[in-house]
Amino acid sequence: RRIGLSSAGTPQTVDFGTKITGQVGGQDVALLHVRTGDDDDMIGEDFTVARVKRRMLQQSYVGAIYTRRDERSARPGFTDPRHTAGVDVRLATSRFLGSQNLETSGWMMYASRPGGSSGNASFGGTVNYPNDRWSARLDASEVQAHFDPSVGFVTRRNYRRYTPSVVFSPRPSNHPYIRRFTFGGSADVQTDLRNQMLTRGFEINAIEVQTHAGDTMAFQINPTREHLDEPFTLTRGITLPVGAEYDFTRYQFRAQTGNRRKLAVNGRYEIGDFYSGTRSEKVAGLTVRARPGLIVYLTGEWNDITLAEGHFKTKLYRVVGETQFSPFVTLVNNVQYDTQSAVLGWQSRFRWILTPGNDLYLVYTHNWLDTELGPGNQTSFNRYATLDKRLASKILYTYRF
Repeated sequence: RRIGLSSAGTPQTVDFGTKITGQVGGQDVALLHVRTGDDDDMIGEDFTVARVKRRMLQQSYVGAIYTRRDERSARPGFTDPRHTAGVDVRLATSRFLGSQNLETSGWMMYASRPGGSSGNASFGGTVNYPNDRWSARLDASEVQAHFDPSVGFVTRRNYRRYTPSVVFSPRPSNHPYIRRFTFGGSADVQTDLRNQMLTRGFEINAIEVQTHAGDTMAFQINPTREHLDEPFTLTRGITLPVGAEYDFTRYQFRAQTGNRRKLAVNGRYEIGDFYSGTRSEKVAGLTVRARPGLIVYLTGEWNDITLAEGHFKTKLYRVVGETQFSPFVTLVNNVQYDTQSAVLGWQSRFRWILTPGNDLYLVYTHNWLDTELGPGNQTSFNRYATLDKRLASKILYTYRF
């Protein structure tokens, strides 16, 4: 998802790309190489990703990954090639205590950094007990201050994260309507590398009810504590200061009908404190299965946020239409608009499966800026001005040997 985009997210020309996946003996192997071209002030780059995974026992494996990003330029001050390497392992069994599932996994990655060799790693591990009635999980990870994989994403650096969870899901015996109750909770605790708390959040699932028809209803309580280690911009003109600490609790009710219905609805209502003030959130969705091969998804989200620093509202609307002309030809159209970015976006994706494993894709993307809400709040005769539009194609060919 970093390939073909600048650091600011601007699309960049892709000259060519190739991907190979398959199996060699007991190993799963994959190789990806993409070259982007010079585009205005953006320099073309080579991207390489290689992955190998060795299957062990019945449900376990050990694997490794390597990525490379290299600017194809001899200009003064060009960036040296950046490399990232990592290993991971998973050990799992379905015979724990006779018939229970248990799995553990761990991973570690190291990214090169010009002029430095310390603080460039990230690592973590998981213990998971995914079973009926009782399930539990614990994840722990650390991302050091200078870790930058270049090809991948890092949401935060210089921190540790711990996410334990426990869930109890009893099933009433022979109940005419209710299939399962769910109770449980999870935590998300983040600290800096000196173990000073940055974020502490809990999700307490007070009750969730699922019916035999697939309908669900749930009530959740979310206490949160935040310490800002850098300024946090919520919207234009409202930035929370570095060093500020907030304790707030939010309450959420959600419900949805079974997705198998011709008309399926879902909704969420959340209210409570939010940083220095309050926030109410409403989400509503409708799925229409008009006929076999034609599905329409409608989603709306509304937020009303009142803080000591100011008040603002956000709205988001999305329409997705999936049309399956045959088992081999599909067309998906996705249209989205939100008042925060003031961008109306449309993506149309056509897929034709020539033969199984050999696919043709055509993707058209068009973005418009709402000039009444965008930067400068300039009203024009043409309210929606084109930001960018792009047509891309991809051919997937599979050779089996």
